[in-house]
Amino acid sequence: MTAQEAVECIRMLGAERLIGRRHHPEQLIETGLTALVLGVETESLVLLAGLSRAEHERADALFGLVVGELGLEFPGDADGLRRELVHWWLRLIVNGSLAPGAGGDLITYEGWRALGRPPRLGALVERTDAFHEGAAPRGPLAESIVEEAARLLRRPA
Repeated sequence: MTAQEAVECIRMLGAERLIGRRHHPEQLIETGLTALVLGVETESLVLLAGLSRAEHERADALFGLVVGELGLEFPGDADGLRRELVHWWLRLIVNGSLAPGAGGDLITYEGWRALGRPPRLGALVERTDAFHEGAAPRGPLAESIVEEAARLLRRPA
């Protein structure tokens, strides 16, 4: 991971917060620590990365300060923000950072449904549903979610 990728991760976690998703303090602290080690510098990032277990209740507020100090910007409209998140979740599924079933669920509930069920995401939602039904072996179904995510990333929005 590069410093730029660490900032992108902070940005996307910030975007998830804007749609109401909350993260465990450990995830925010780890993200901050990774960015700090990679050379990203802000006043609050040092504080976030150095939180002890007893200070975890401060992680969310400090993370918000880090997002502001980095000057991260987000699309002005909710649909634009969700489309950007869907793209990010697709990338995470393809690169193996997000499990196919969990990523498909995120896209289904936080993207596809919230965006009015765009047909473009229909095949991924269907594959995710099949994955959770358990009627077929999960391995091939997980692979099909990854394949569909990769196909969606190759195709312009």
